[in-house]
Amino acid sequence: MKRIAYIIIATLSALTMRAADLSNSIEYGQLYLIGPACSAGWDIDKALEFNKIAYGVFEWTGDLTAGEDFKFMNTREWHKHLVSTESGTVAQKGGTYALDFYADWSLSDDKDRKMQINATGTYTIIVDITCMRMTVQEPAAAMPWPEKFYLVGSATDNQVIEVPNFYNVEFKKNVTLKPGNVKLMDTPTVTASTTYYVPRFDDVDVSFGKGYTSTMVSTSDADAAGWSVSVAGNYTFYLDESSHSYQCNLFKPRQVLYLVGGCCEKSWNYWDKSNCEFTPDASRPEVLVWDGELRIGWDGNTEPDRFKILTSKNWFGDTYHPYAQDTEAEGVTDARISGGDDNKWKITRDGAYHIEVNTLTEQVTCTYTGATSSPDLSGSESGISDAAADTEGETAYYNLQGVRIAEPASGLYIERQGSKAVKCLKR
Repeated sequence: MKRIAYIIIATLSALTMRAADLSNSIEYGQLYLIGPACSAGWDIDKALEFNKIAYGVFEWTGDLTAGEDFKFMNTREWHKHLVSTESGTVAQKGGTYALDFYADWSLSDDKDRKMQINATGTYTIIVDITCMRMTVQEPAAAMPWPEKFYLVGSATDNQVIEVPNFYNVEFKKNVTLKPGNVKLMDTPTVTASTTYYVPRFDDVDVSFGKGYTSTMVSTSDADAAGWSVSVAGNYTFYLDESSHSYQCNLFKPRQVLYLVGGCCEKSWNYWDKSNCEFTPDASRPEVLVWDGELRIGWDGNTEPDRFKILTSKNWFGDTYHPYAQDTEAEGVTDARISGGDDNKWKITRDGAYHIEVNTLTEQVTCTYTGATSSPDLSGSESGISDAAADTEGETAYYNLQGVRIAEPASGLYIERQGSKAVKCLKR
């Protein structure tokens, strides 16, 4: 029995150690820059995110100040640190430097070996955490950006597809691709002067979830490979006007979204229990819907008439924004999910709303469905009172203005059965 007990204890100890090792392991999907050498300072919530350009390889371009410290964080927590292997490292353009990784909530000063840059300026930093190396480079020269982009390749059956420009912010196109390759060009037909735009790195496959973000290179080579597509599906290409970078995502229907804003029930508090969750539309898997009430300044004065839409219960995941601040919420608007400014939609009146997010086309449809103050259910002038002849067992529905609805669609309604009337939400 003792031997069995020892074996059980040893096994449990091994499992505990493995769990601890897992929680302390390096993560290959994200990296952040922090320190007074950059604009984030030591505010972990403002740590600057690197672009992922390959598995475990990250790139960041921006300004660094000489004589100030910086290091890298593997999460937006004070837990997983990437620091220099040597104290007093002063990096410069053209240099490659070795890094150490520590998973420690209270990293000691002798291990917390921060780095500095030798001269104030703009730099491109590439960090490869598969081999724990940092390279400091001169930023790539700005690539000429055409007025129009066109997708072409075997993945499109060699059909030429124009990529529309959205508000001079980004070019964006959702397209169905089959296995093959695809590239961008600046003319609708191939000519002797056609320029092609392809990824900087070879063998970039866009088929695995959220694609890498990186700058492109231009070439006159008509045989340039472009991006590989190994899985057929719907893909969205994003071409950012300001950074001249690309991103390509394989579409997957979302199961939930979260509405937050100064006009919401719990304002910006997405984690509290409230009616902030979107749910999938049963007949349209690409669409999520929300029905509820919005009020200007409902819970506080922080951006009282604005809202945006989160994809997860944190501030670091993808977020749906309008392309311009204070875009009128009502109607159909284009949404941006590829980053950019923290713009919000604006409501102009309190009431019940029905909001649909098409996660494939990235369009938001917001419909005002009426005032939310319940009509007088007993008054002789109420539309509902005209239905007094309803039998005790019959259920009838009315909109929020008191007009009877034969077949209620999605939205808020008054449900009446005999003398009893309550608000209900139809999905």
